Amino acid sequence: MRLADGSLKTMREARQLHPDFDLTRSWALNFVPPKDGDEPLTDYLRGLGFSDDQIQYTRRSWANAACEALERISAAASIQDMTDTTAGEGDFRILAGYDTLIEHVAAGLEIHLNTVVKRIDWSGSDVRVEASNAVGDLVYRADRVVIALPLGVLQSGKVIFSPALPAEKQDAIDRLIMGVAIKLLYVFDQRVLPSGIGAFYSPHNPPMWWSPTFTREVNGEAITAFATGDWARELIALGDEAALQAGLDVLRRELGLPDLQPIASHFMNWAAEEFSLGGYSVVPVGGMNLRAQIAEPVNSKLFWAGEHTAKNPWAATVHGAYASGKRAASEILNKAD
Repeated sequence: MRLADGSLKTMREARQLHPDFDLTRSWALNFVPPKDGDEPLTDYLRGLGFSDDQIQYTRRSWANAACEALERISAAASIQDMTDTTAGEGDFRILAGYDTLIEHVAAGLEIHLNTVVKRIDWSGSDVRVEASNAVGDLVYRADRVVIALPLGVLQSGKVIFSPALPAEKQDAIDRLIMGVAIKLLYVFDQRVLPSGIGAFYSPHNPPMWWSPTFTREVNGEAITAFATGDWARELIALGDEAALQAGLDVLRRELGLPDLQPIASHFMNWAAEEFSLGGYSVVPVGGMNLRAQIAEPVNSKLFWAGEHTAKNPWAATVHGAYASGKRAASEILNKAD
């Protein structure tokens, strides 16, 4: 962790030696209700006495993980996130890869890949889903449909609903923020992070770095940089190659290795991916109930899943998306009864 005084500490050292920094990790604050029910997280933290250094720490850790700039994030929703313990403590990785989770959930099901939904017609007694693939046009019919399209795709209007969704549903979809998120991926033919270090935060852009090969017995090392919100917008504006070079310059500076050179690199911009159109959802100021409104079934025909329909503290996560699918399935089963 690069601290405001320029010193480089392990996370444990930084938290033990710098109580001001520790507050931005523990969130052991005397929370009070936001002004007028909600306000930007920046204003709220300033009101609690956060210094410029603490605001900057929050920008590169909490806000970057939340997928938007502090000024656009709901303080009320953030308080929920900071105080919620229902998902347990800490972060976890699926060592065999996320695809093992998908394989488990999909076991025994008929999955149609590379099939793009174009229109969802729920005007009749059933639901008609129009799609296409490499062979041609397809039509699926069902009594009820679970819609798990990413928020960015819903906002784009690429999938047409007939009739149009209720105004309050469409308004909630439009108001919830789809965060901008990118990753910069580098592969090196040697280990480059110091021994025992698997991740670090930088005061520069991109701010968050980690090694997916940490603790793995492999030759060389892969390093990932993660940036969202204004951090991501700044790098996207440079173009892919210039952004990768900017990230490499930061990595060289942080590690003190001016000649460091990857053997491969890749720029991943989810906002430019047509089947995601963004990273994950963010609650804007005054938007505490938007995810719950999107999750509400429509006419006992259209049911909703995806991280953007999970309860606020669980949203923007894999476990939130998984739980939302189980919730939607339960809603359908209850209607069937």
